[in-house]
Amino acid sequence: MSRRDEQLEWLESFLAVAEHRSFSDASLALHRSQSRVSAHVAALERTLSATLFDRRHRPVQLTDAGEAYLPFARGALQSLDDGGEAVANLSEEIRGVVVVGGHVSASAGFLVGIIAKLRETHPQVEVQLTEGTTNALTDKLLAGTINIAIRNSWPVQPELELAHRVLWQEPFVVVLPPGHELLELPEPIAPEHLAGRRIISIGRPGKQIEPEIGRVVDDWGIDVEFAQQTEQPQTVVNMVKAGLGIGLINALAMEVSDTTGLHARRAGREHDGRSVGVWWDPDRYQSAATRLVLERILAEPIPATMLEPR
Repeated sequence: MSRRDEQLEWLESFLAVAEHRSFSDASLALHRSQSRVSAHVAALERTLSATLFDRRHRPVQLTDAGEAYLPFARGALQSLDDGGEAVANLSEEIRGVVVVGGHVSASAGFLVGIIAKLRETHPQVEVQLTEGTTNALTDKLLAGTINIAIRNSWPVQPELELAHRVLWQEPFVVVLPPGHELLELPEPIAPEHLAGRRIISIGRPGKQIEPEIGRVVDDWGIDVEFAQQTEQPQTVVNMVKAGLGIGLINALAMEVSDTTGLHARRAGREHDGRSVGVWWDPDRYQSAATRLVLERILAEPIPATMLEPR
């Protein structure tokens, strides 16, 4: 490997740690060993004669030097990508890397099919997936670490000046263990029957519950105890199996999870569900590859059991 290629890897490792606030998470995202990521960052710090991360904190934090260097590192890699795209455009072949963020359910139940089709039609376009909650995806989109997000359409937050198009509507479902008393009720389960119960749902650990879920519970006018929250639908399902409470989750998340032994029942009225949309930052440069992926997302049929947007 040439010295220049090695330095590019330093920048990639630095940006991954800056995004994930963790050396271990950065190593997973880059498919590199943690020791290699650490060595890259250390080599970059020696070259700059500056400490870029405060490693005493968990999660790790950028130092003032790291914050100052961050936009230049991003710009350097973006310039290389733009240069490669400019050359590719001469031969009219679209190529490049597009990072798409999505909820776990959207990634598994919608984006995988799009990636498979793109591999057949545009093999030089690489789609990389990252997953998270609505707030986490919004933060990444604003930071420029993802190009496109598939997330809830609420909250819209017009002050952020992000563009979006609604893709589908989906109901919320209650996840119940065998023999639960709520299984005796007609579907959809009326919200008042959920009042006072221990609910397991989607949210960032230590943060608020997923905004659309919090909104619909508020609209229902009921008090519930959010006993557990996790970013992974399968973990919600497993917690229900373990007897920690009942689940409240979007329908597509249930479809992509292993719910063997459990029951899902729609909750509330049809329009009480959430809307899911594709989001992007219109003020950022959109490469030909990014525009292609966005076009494919907008043209792709919605998952079979989802509802057309109102």
